[in-house]
Amino acid sequence: MRIGLLLTLFFTLQLSACGFHLRGNSQVVESLNPLYIVAGQLEPAQLILIQKQLVRSGARLTPSEQGSNQIQIKLVSLKNRKIASSSISDVELVQLRMNLLFSVITESGDFLFEQQELVESVEIELDNANVLAHEQTINRARLGLQRRLIQNMISQLGHQR
Repeated sequence: MRIGLLLTLFFTLQLSACGFHLRGNSQVVESLNPLYIVAGQLEPAQLILIQKQLVRSGARLTPSEQGSNQIQIKLVSLKNRKIASSSISDVELVQLRMNLLFSVITESGDFLFEQQELVESVEIELDNANVLAHEQTINRARLGLQRRLIQNMISQLGHQR
């Protein structure tokens, strides 16, 4: 009885998954492939994050700039801005800002995108009494900003026709 129920459930799941493929979110225009990332001033963790998100979006990355389109990317953390602080506790509200500069040069040397700038910000609450949590909160917020900026860049690349 249980085997029959399990088989029925298994086949139901198989049929419902028919035609569904895990290919990622294919937003990048096919004309950008193959794509070479000009890393420049990117940190290794930032480069890996960009590579993963581009591949997930359908980009075919190449290790050589010859015969490929080039994307130049620069992530910059802007100065943090204190929005509010409490005189009662060591808590303050801070705005973190980051921008992403990118341009795309085609294989023939023409600009597909000339120096685009994307800016994101987030407000976080920091407890200055707990330095370890303070740094972890900032690092998590920066990573979130980087992910959003990269997704926005990919979205802009995908809208290019």
